[in-house]
Amino acid sequence: MNILVDVGNTSIKWQFREGQAVVRTEVGDLNSLEAQLALRDDLSTATAAVSCVRDEAFARELQTLFTAAGCTSVHFVSSVAEFAGLKNAYSAPDTLGVDRWLALLETRARGHTTSLVIDAGTACTIDVMSQGSHVGGYILPGVCLARESLIANTDTIRFDDTVQASLMPGTTTAACVSSGAWLMTYGAVNEIIRRFPEAAVFLTGGSAKELIALGVEGEWVTDLVCEGLDFWLNGA
Repeated sequence: MNILVDVGNTSIKWQFREGQAVVRTEVGDLNSLEAQLALRDDLSTATAAVSCVRDEAFARELQTLFTAAGCTSVHFVSSVAEFAGLKNAYSAPDTLGVDRWLALLETRARGHTTSLVIDAGTACTIDVMSQGSHVGGYILPGVCLARESLIANTDTIRFDDTVQASLMPGTTTAACVSSGAWLMTYGAVNEIIRRFPEAAVFLTGGSAKELIALGVEGEWVTDLVCEGLDFWLNGA
């Protein structure tokens, strides 16, 4: 069994796989992952591959959790200068977020040499691969972070309303802030897509579904990082 773990800024996603078959996919926290591991009879022959964007203390806690569950073959993936023919644009390759690197690797595994990976989560990251090489990317606040930053750093912008994703002008403070946040992300994403018309476009992350509904054209892949982990572990 392979256990693929995608540790994001606000949640953890994991998959149990037997060969290429996905047995289970869940999203939760360390406690819920620990509970799932406890349900498995024997993890001594299992292999875990982890993408972690949190700090080293969290990674050590995760390693301890796997060890306690009987899984001793645990690999924390890091970004490198080149893997499976994909070259990293960073001069310090290991400083590229490993989730971004794995997502790019998965687009390469799917046969693309020119692609855009848009991960719309806490932060919105956009990475560009051209002719088989990572040429760089962009990082901007995600929609929720943009809203929260306005509330945290102004005196009078306050609201508790939940507003649906929209690009239309708002008629309440909540709607104005929401539409502004969505328009910022939508505009940035579409501008990068316009600059790279030959690229295959992939969207992932918590806001990807809404961006597609608003009109961003691309393929929505919910488990892009896990697919990249599987490629890193088995397919390269």
